[in-house]
Amino acid sequence: MSRDGAQLASRLHEAYNAHDADAAGRLYAPDGRHVEIATGGERSGPEAIADGLRGLLAAFPDARWEERMLIAEGDRAAIGYVLTGTLTEAFGPFEPNGQRLELPGVHLVSTAGGEITRCEDYWDAASFGRQMRG
Repeated sequence: MSRDGAQLASRLHEAYNAHDADAAGRLYAPDGRHVEIATGGERSGPEAIADGLRGLLAAFPDARWEERMLIAEGDRAAIGYVLTGTLTEAFGPFEPNGQRLELPGVHLVSTAGGEITRCEDYWDAASFGRQMRG
């Protein structure tokens, strides 16, 4: 049985915490997708996915994903996390004033051939908005 799901999910969070958007993007298949369930946003392909992460890291330069759990079977994994960080640059409609973020979420990762084919990111948009509005 393949263990790609667990390995790639862990490597994804390692790249996030190293603030290495390019490394995170390289984990995805050429047609791999990252889907933000809370917003309906989606990025396809390694470069677009890396660009999205760069935007988040620019706004939250101290961003950290703390892994809370990892459940995997074969080529799929669920990784529970808490994202923390401080908003220092405008992010969407939110202007920075030192807001701290502590946002639980779950990544559902599907893989094939040693690459991520789809990552669904589940988090609470209302909680994010409340924290960013202060």
